[in-house]
Amino acid sequence: MLPKKFRLPPENFDRVYKNGKKIRGQYGMFVCAESDMGNPRFGFVVSKKVGGAVLRNRMTRLLRVTVMEVVNEKNMGGLNLDFQYIAFKFCNKKTDLKTEVQFQLQEALKILD
Repeated sequence: MLPKKFRLPPENFDRVYKNGKKIRGQYGMFVCAESDMGNPRFGFVVSKKVGGAVLRNRMTRLLRVTVMEVVNEKNMGGLNLDFQYIAFKFCNKKTDLKTEVQFQLQEALKILD
């Protein structure tokens, strides 16, 4: 489960999408925007293009776990950024999803620096 301090509130989704930088990948797109919070916050949008409710929920769970692993591995706890991941395609392999998320987060940090 994603701890509450790392969750992006729903009212911030529009702000992040409109003001953020977009990095597209094979399975989805990361949108990142600056924030005044003391830690990164993540929100997930899983489109119906991904599949039915079961597949969308599975994708969301995989994204939550993957993002927390990457945040812990890269010591990203002090970033003042908001992230939104918009999934377009289903990925059942955690390793493939983790590779893509790591790459997209690195690209986002390069763009914002």
